[in-house]
Amino acid sequence: MFCVSIEGDEQLKQMRDMSFIEELLKTKSILQLLSDKVETDAANIDIIEYSIATKMLEHKLAVLTALNVSVDGDGDEKASFNIFGTEKSIIIDKAKLREAITIQDKPVLEKMANAEENKQPELTQISTDLPEAEFLEKAIEAIGALKKTSRKTLEKDSFIKVFKYMGDYNKMKTRDLKKDSQTKRCDSFSGEPKAYMEALKAGVQEEEKAFESSSRIMFEMLSIS
Repeated sequence: MFCVSIEGDEQLKQMRDMSFIEELLKTKSILQLLSDKVETDAANIDIIEYSIATKMLEHKLAVLTALNVSVDGDGDEKASFNIFGTEKSIIIDKAKLREAITIQDKPVLEKMANAEENKQPELTQISTDLPEAEFLEKAIEAIGALKKTSRKTLEKDSFIKVFKYMGDYNKMKTRDLKKDSQTKRCDSFSGEPKAYMEALKAGVQEEEKAFESSSRIMFEMLSIS
């Protein structure tokens, strides 16, 4: 919608196009770099983390590519685009959009969040080498009483603490699993491609199950439903 709204301003339109091209080239370069590292058997590569990063970049690339797609029937009066992952689409009335947006030749006054709003909660570092029960006990203590908003959602400080320690707990639970998965992938790397892909998929599935399990344990201990 932003891309459509600035079509009437040539300077902003030019900046938009330059930004689009720059982001597109940057994303493609990062994907190529990841591919090159995997193909050259670079050291210290976690295939699972690389696959997740690659998937995120592919989604970004898909968005950038979609910005360069035209639709039959679109023109000065309307713009259309599909909603990714659904069978639905959106049509924008450009005339109404132009009426609703005013492009000024001066900046507006933006106010930064004050120090209190921007302040991050203090996070106690808990060793992931502790026994599981002891780690959970210390994590629950560090999180403290959960604070919720009027809409029954977690306040920022509580949210940050919960997901920080839940992430640490998940890393602790999957540490041996990651090593085992890496060993299985390496064992099948020189063999049939199908066997390697099966080992990769199995590793991803096991890590997803472990993440769900660790999240459920932490949520149950905090009485979060």
